[in-house]
Amino acid sequence: HLVKKDIKCETDQLSHVYTLRIMPNNTYEVYMDLKKVESGSLYDDFDMLPPKKIKDPKAAKPADWDEREKIEDAKDKKPAGWDDIPATIVDPDAKKPEDWSDEDDGEWEPPTIPNPEYKGEWKPKM
Repeated sequence: HLVKKDIKCETDQLSHVYTLRIMPNNTYEVYMDLKKVESGSLYDDFDMLPPKKIKDPKAAKPADWDEREKIEDAKDKKPAGWDDIPATIVDPDAKKPEDWSDEDDGEWEPPTIPNPEYKGEWKPKM
């Protein structure tokens, strides 16, 4: 239980107003029907903080412990054809301008757009 001190409630058939007042110095007061019935320290009367742990001097990590936060899945394989998908493709809606001259302007190359099927460089799952 988190509570070390028992605070009794009224057991009659009437309604009662209970108030808990917590002060900045970690003390508290409990009022019942505007009369103080209990007070004390939060640290002494409640298990607010977990018990302190003492480090075991004999405890050590295994010799084969891996310090990396995330480790790649060794069983994860690159899907077939992953490298065959280009990052950009020719814009299918692009048209050669009417005033383009291959002799003056050179050979016309249509603009490229990002390929929606391209998923970036492959990396194994973590």
